[in-house]
Amino acid sequence: MKFLGAPYPITVHPRGLLHVQHGIEQVKSDLLQLLLTNPGERVMLPDYGTPLNTLIFEQNDDLLADSAKQMIINSIQMWEPRITVSQIDVSNGVSEDELNPLDTKTDIDHILSIKILFFDPENMKEVQELRLEVPLASATTPVNVNLNPGVTNA
Repeated sequence: MKFLGAPYPITVHPRGLLHVQHGIEQVKSDLLQLLLTNPGERVMLPDYGTPLNTLIFEQNDDLLADSAKQMIINSIQMWEPRITVSQIDVSNGVSEDELNPLDTKTDIDHILSIKILFFDPENMKEVQELRLEVPLASATTPVNVNLNPGVTNA
């Protein structure tokens, strides 16, 4: 099965056309679009997306992490049948080791870290990883996405 589509974020090819990507990178882009789209944003698909934006002003505790994890599970089950999820980790804050050394670290407690491990639909022996850091209330940093952390063999 070949997956073909536009990457997220959308980029322009040097020839002026929209860039196209294939395979697991397209699946990761589609998964990222699912997580970053709020329900009601897509015309003709009002239920598409993950309502993570409803958590923005909530207290960043274990209950919030559990709510976010359940939202992600529900969205993936509903909208992304191509992948088999191995593990979803949602945690409060982010490790200081993962930050830029020049970062002031003032908003480190206002970040929801999401890590999704899933099997590549074209090669079920490989586990792929998608990481996403979502800023919560009073956070000033933009969403940080790591689409290429490497491949882990199962």
